[in-house]
Amino acid sequence: MSRIFTLTFLLSIIFATVHAQDVMVRKNGSIIEGKVVEVGIDKVLYKISQEANAANFAVRKNELLRIEFGNGQTVWFDKRAERGSARERNAPIVQDEALGKNKIDISPFKALDSGPGFGISYERILDKRGHFGLLLPFTMTIPEDYYLPIIGEDSDEQMYYFSPSLKVYPFGQKRVTYAVGPTFFTGIGNRWEYSYDYDPKTGVTTSNEEERKRLRMGLIINNYVNFQITQHFQIGLNAGVGPRYVDREKYRSTIYRDRHMGISGEFNFSLGFRF
Repeated sequence: MSRIFTLTFLLSIIFATVHAQDVMVRKNGSIIEGKVVEVGIDKVLYKISQEANAANFAVRKNELLRIEFGNGQTVWFDKRAERGSARERNAPIVQDEALGKNKIDISPFKALDSGPGFGISYERILDKRGHFGLLLPFTMTIPEDYYLPIIGEDSDEQMYYFSPSLKVYPFGQKRVTYAVGPTFFTGIGNRWEYSYDYDPKTGVTTSNEEERKRLRMGLIINNYVNFQITQHFQIGLNAGVGPRYVDREKYRSTIYRDRHMGISGEFNFSLGFRF
Protein backbone atom coordinates (compact mmCIF):
# COMPACT_ATOMS: atom_id res chain seq x y z
CA MET A 1 0.00 0.00 0.00
CA SER A 2 2.83 2.41 0.88
CA ARG A 3 4.47 1.71 -2.47
CA ILE A 4 1.26 2.67 -4.28
CA PHE A 5 1.03 5.96 -2.36
CA THR A 6 4.72 6.71 -3.05
CA LEU A 7 4.37 5.97 -6.76
CA THR A 8 1.21 8.08 -7.00
CA PHE A 9 2.96 10.99 -5.26
CA LEU A 10 5.99 10.83 -7.58
CA LEU A 11 3.82 10.61 -10.71
CA SER A 12 1.83 13.65 -9.49
CA ILE A 13 5.01 15.67 -9.10
CA ILE A 14 6.24 14.64 -12.56
CA PHE A 15 2.86 15.49 -14.11
CA ALA A 16 2.74 18.87 -12.42
CA THR A 17 6.29 19.66 -13.52
CA VAL A 18 5.69 18.65 -17.12
CA HIS A 19 2.44 20.59 -17.35
CA ALA A 20 3.55 23.55 -15.26
CA GLN A 21 2.60 26.79 -16.96
CA ASP A 22 4.99 29.67 -17.51
CA VAL A 23 3.64 33.14 -16.79
CA MET A 24 4.71 36.17 -18.84
CA VAL A 25 3.90 39.46 -17.12
CA ARG A 26 3.56 42.51 -19.37
CA LYS A 27 4.53 46.02 -18.27
CA ASN A 28 0.87 47.06 -18.44
CA GLY A 29 0.03 44.43 -15.83
CA SER A 30 -1.61 41.82 -18.11
CA ILE A 31 -0.34 38.25 -18.08
CA ILE A 32 0.12 35.48 -20.64
CA GLU A 33 0.05 31.83 -19.57
CA GLY A 34 1.68 29.19 -21.71
CA LYS A 35 4.89 27.27 -22.29
CA VAL A 36 7.92 29.33 -23.27
CA VAL A 37 9.64 27.75 -26.24
CA GLU A 38 12.39 30.25 -26.97
CA VAL A 39 13.69 33.54 -25.58
CA GLY A 40 15.16 35.32 -28.58
CA ILE A 41 16.98 38.60 -29.09
CA ASP A 42 13.86 40.74 -29.44
CA LYS A 43 10.92 38.36 -28.90
CA VAL A 44 9.74 35.40 -26.84
CA LEU A 45 8.07 32.37 -28.47
CA TYR A 46 5.50 30.39 -26.49
CA LYS A 47 2.80 27.77 -26.89
CA ILE A 48 -0.63 27.89 -25.33
CA SER A 49 -1.20 24.16 -25.90
CA GLN A 50 0.74 21.14 -24.72
CA GLU A 51 0.45 19.45 -28.12
CA ALA A 52 3.79 18.95 -29.85
CA ASN A 53 2.50 20.34 -33.17
CA ALA A 54 0.70 23.32 -31.58
CA ALA A 55 1.33 26.74 -33.06
CA ASN A 56 3.93 29.11 -31.62
CA PHE A 57 3.00 32.62 -30.57
CA ALA A 58 5.34 35.56 -30.11
CA VAL A 59 5.53 38.60 -27.85
CA ARG A 60 8.08 41.38 -27.98
CA LYS A 61 10.60 41.39 -25.13
CA ASN A 62 10.28 45.16 -24.68
CA GLU A 63 6.62 44.62 -23.75
CA LEU A 64 7.48 42.17 -20.96
CA LEU A 65 8.29 42.93 -17.34
CA ARG A 66 9.30 39.39 -16.39
CA ILE A 67 8.77 35.68 -17.02
CA GLU A 68 7.86 33.39 -14.14
CA PHE A 69 8.77 29.87 -15.22
CA GLY A 70 6.93 26.84 -13.92
CA ASN A 71 10.06 25.55 -12.15
CA GLY A 72 10.10 28.65 -9.91
CA GLN A 73 12.75 30.63 -11.80
CA THR A 74 12.03 34.29 -12.62
CA VAL A 75 13.71 36.22 -15.44
CA TRP A 76 13.42 40.02 -15.37
CA PHE A 77 13.57 42.26 -18.42
CA ASP A 78 13.11 45.54 -16.47
CA LYS A 79 16.06 45.98 -14.08
CA ARG A 80 14.51 48.95 -12.28
CA ALA A 81 11.38 46.94 -11.47
CA GLU A 82 13.58 44.04 -10.34
CA ARG A 83 15.41 46.30 -7.86
CA GLY A 84 12.08 47.65 -6.59
CA SER A 85 10.79 44.12 -6.06
CA ALA A 86 13.94 43.22 -4.11
CA ARG A 87 13.47 46.26 -1.84
CA GLU A 88 9.88 45.22 -1.16
CA ARG A 89 10.97 41.70 -0.23
CA ASN A 90 13.64 43.01 2.14
CA ALA A 91 11.51 45.81 3.66
CA PRO A 92 10.59 45.38 7.33
CA ILE A 93 7.14 44.08 8.08
CA VAL A 94 4.80 46.95 8.93
CA GLN A 95 2.41 46.39 11.79
CA ASP A 96 -1.23 46.11 10.78
CA GLU A 97 -2.22 48.85 13.20
CA ALA A 98 -0.08 51.93 13.77
CA LEU A 99 0.71 52.81 17.38
CA GLY A 100 -0.83 56.04 18.65
CA LYS A 101 1.22 59.11 19.47
CA ASN A 102 -0.42 59.81 22.83
CA LYS A 103 0.16 57.92 26.07
CA ILE A 104 -1.44 58.21 29.49
CA ASP A 105 0.25 56.24 32.27
CA ILE A 106 -0.73 55.59 35.87
CA SER A 107 2.12 54.74 38.23
CA PRO A 108 0.84 52.74 41.20
CA PHE A 109 4.38 52.63 42.60
CA LYS A 110 7.34 54.99 42.33
CA ALA A 111 10.46 54.81 44.47
CA LEU A 112 12.11 58.22 44.93
CA ASP A 113 15.05 59.26 47.08
CA SER A 114 12.56 61.33 49.11
CA GLY A 115 10.26 58.35 49.65
CA PRO A 116 7.73 56.07 47.92
CA GLY A 117 4.90 57.55 45.90
CA PHE A 118 2.52 57.26 42.97
CA GLY A 119 1.64 59.40 39.99
CA ILE A 120 0.17 60.00 36.56
CA SER A 121 1.82 61.13 33.31
CA TYR A 122 1.07 62.15 29.74
CA GLU A 123 3.42 61.61 26.79
CA ARG A 124 3.26 62.90 23.22
CA ILE A 125 5.37 61.49 20.38
CA LEU A 126 6.74 64.55 18.60
CA ASP A 127 7.89 63.35 15.17
CA LYS A 128 6.52 61.12 12.42
CA ARG A 129 9.26 58.49 12.78
CA GLY A 130 8.70 58.19 16.52
CA HIS A 131 12.21 59.03 17.72
CA PHE A 132 11.33 61.83 20.17
CA GLY A 133 8.73 62.16 22.89
CA LEU A 134 7.76 64.74 25.52
CA LEU A 135 6.77 63.24 28.88
CA LEU A 136 4.91 65.24 31.56
CA PRO A 137 4.66 63.31 34.86
CA PHE A 138 3.15 64.40 38.16
CA THR A 139 4.11 62.51 41.32
CA MET A 140 2.96 62.63 44.93
CA THR A 141 4.92 60.92 47.69
CA ILE A 142 3.05 58.98 50.34
CA PRO A 143 2.81 61.00 53.60
CA GLU A 144 5.32 59.63 56.07
CA ASP A 145 5.50 59.91 59.85
CA TYR A 146 8.66 59.10 61.73
CA TYR A 147 10.36 59.86 65.04
CA LEU A 148 13.70 61.65 65.39
CA PRO A 149 15.15 60.19 68.59
CA ILE A 150 18.22 62.46 68.70
CA ILE A 151 16.23 65.65 69.09
CA GLY A 152 13.06 64.09 70.44
CA GLU A 153 10.83 65.23 67.59
CA ASP A 154 8.21 63.67 65.35
CA SER A 155 8.17 64.55 61.65
CA ASP A 156 5.40 64.39 59.04
CA GLU A 157 6.28 65.22 55.42
CA GLN A 158 4.91 65.04 51.89
CA MET A 159 6.26 66.10 48.47
CA TYR A 160 4.74 66.89 45.05
CA TYR A 161 6.89 66.60 41.91
CA PHE A 162 6.49 67.89 38.36
CA SER A 163 9.16 66.40 36.09
CA PRO A 164 9.04 67.28 32.36
CA SER A 165 11.21 64.85 30.39
CA LEU A 166 12.58 64.52 26.87
CA LYS A 167 12.63 60.92 25.63
CA VAL A 168 14.85 59.79 22.76
CA TYR A 169 13.88 56.51 21.06
CA PRO A 170 16.98 55.32 19.13
CA PHE A 171 15.07 52.54 17.38
CA GLY A 172 11.70 54.21 16.96
CA GLN A 173 8.38 52.78 18.16
CA LYS A 174 8.18 49.00 18.48
CA ARG A 175 6.43 46.38 20.56
CA VAL A 176 9.34 46.51 23.00
CA THR A 177 10.79 50.02 23.00
CA TYR A 178 13.85 51.54 24.67
CA ALA A 179 14.27 55.25 25.35
CA VAL A 180 16.70 57.50 27.24
CA GLY A 181 16.60 61.15 28.14
CA PRO A 182 16.86 63.94 30.73
CA THR A 183 14.24 64.61 33.41
CA PHE A 184 14.12 68.06 34.98
CA PHE A 185 12.34 67.70 38.30
CA THR A 186 10.92 70.28 40.67
CA GLY A 187 9.53 69.19 44.02
CA ILE A 188 7.59 71.25 46.54
CA GLY A 189 6.09 70.15 49.83
CA ASN A 190 6.11 70.62 53.55
CA ARG A 191 7.43 69.01 56.66
CA TRP A 192 5.72 69.30 60.03
CA GLU A 193 8.04 69.08 63.01
CA TYR A 194 6.56 68.29 66.41
CA SER A 195 8.65 68.78 69.57
CA TYR A 196 7.80 68.31 73.23
CA ASP A 197 9.19 70.31 76.19
CA TYR A 198 8.89 69.10 79.76
CA ASP A 199 9.15 71.56 82.65
CA PRO A 200 10.30 69.69 85.77
CA LYS A 201 9.28 72.55 88.02
CA THR A 202 5.64 72.54 86.97
CA GLY A 203 5.48 68.98 85.65
CA VAL A 204 3.80 70.25 82.50
CA THR A 205 4.64 69.05 78.98
CA THR A 206 4.05 71.47 76.14
CA SER A 207 4.05 70.64 72.45
CA ASN A 208 5.33 72.77 69.58
CA GLU A 209 4.77 72.35 65.86
CA GLU A 210 6.56 73.92 62.91
CA GLU A 211 5.64 73.80 59.23
CA ARG A 212 8.70 73.91 57.01
CA LYS A 213 8.37 74.51 53.25
CA ARG A 214 10.55 72.30 51.06
CA LEU A 215 11.95 72.92 47.58
CA ARG A 216 13.97 70.40 45.56
CA MET A 217 15.26 70.80 41.98
CA GLY A 218 17.59 68.75 39.84
CA LEU A 219 18.25 66.60 36.79
CA ILE A 220 17.88 62.84 36.34
CA ILE A 221 18.98 60.81 33.32
CA ASN A 222 16.29 58.19 32.89
CA ASN A 223 16.27 54.90 30.99
CA TYR A 224 12.88 53.62 29.83
CA VAL A 225 11.59 50.27 28.61
CA ASN A 226 8.04 50.04 27.27
CA PHE A 227 6.16 46.80 26.55
CA GLN A 228 3.26 47.29 24.12
CA ILE A 229 1.01 44.38 25.12
CA THR A 230 -1.78 45.36 22.72
CA GLN A 231 -2.27 48.32 20.40
CA HIS A 232 -3.62 50.38 23.32
CA PHE A 233 -2.39 48.72 26.55
CA GLN A 234 1.21 49.08 27.71
CA ILE A 235 3.50 48.39 30.67
CA GLY A 236 6.45 50.68 31.40
CA LEU A 237 9.55 50.68 33.57
CA ASN A 238 12.11 53.42 34.07
CA ALA A 239 15.02 54.12 36.37
CA GLY A 240 17.64 56.85 36.61
CA VAL A 241 19.95 58.94 38.75
CA GLY A 242 21.31 62.48 38.54
CA PRO A 243 22.45 65.57 40.42
CA ARG A 244 20.17 67.49 42.78
CA TYR A 245 21.05 71.21 42.73
CA VAL A 246 18.52 72.62 45.20
CA ASP A 247 17.31 71.05 48.44
CA ARG A 248 16.20 73.56 51.06
CA GLU A 249 13.66 74.11 53.81
CA LYS A 250 12.09 77.39 54.92
CA TYR A 251 10.47 78.25 58.21
CA ARG A 252 8.62 81.55 58.55
CA SER A 253 10.24 82.90 55.33
CA THR A 254 13.71 82.09 56.65
CA ILE A 255 15.89 79.36 55.12
CA TYR A 256 16.11 76.80 57.88
CA ARG A 257 18.21 74.22 56.06
CA ASP A 258 20.05 74.39 52.73
CA ARG A 259 21.78 71.19 51.70
CA HIS A 260 24.65 71.10 49.22
CA MET A 261 24.48 69.34 45.84
CA GLY A 262 23.45 65.71 46.19
CA ILE A 263 22.28 62.71 44.18
CA SER A 264 18.64 61.97 43.37
CA GLY A 265 17.16 58.89 41.79
CA GLU A 266 13.91 57.21 40.93
CA PHE A 267 12.41 53.87 39.88
CA ASN A 268 8.97 53.70 38.32
CA PHE A 269 6.46 51.03 37.29
CA SER A 270 3.47 52.14 35.21
CA LEU A 271 0.38 50.87 33.41
CA GLY A 272 -0.87 52.89 30.48
CA PHE A 273 -3.25 53.52 27.62
CA ARG A 274 -2.04 54.53 24.16
CA PHE A 275 -4.13 56.26 21.52
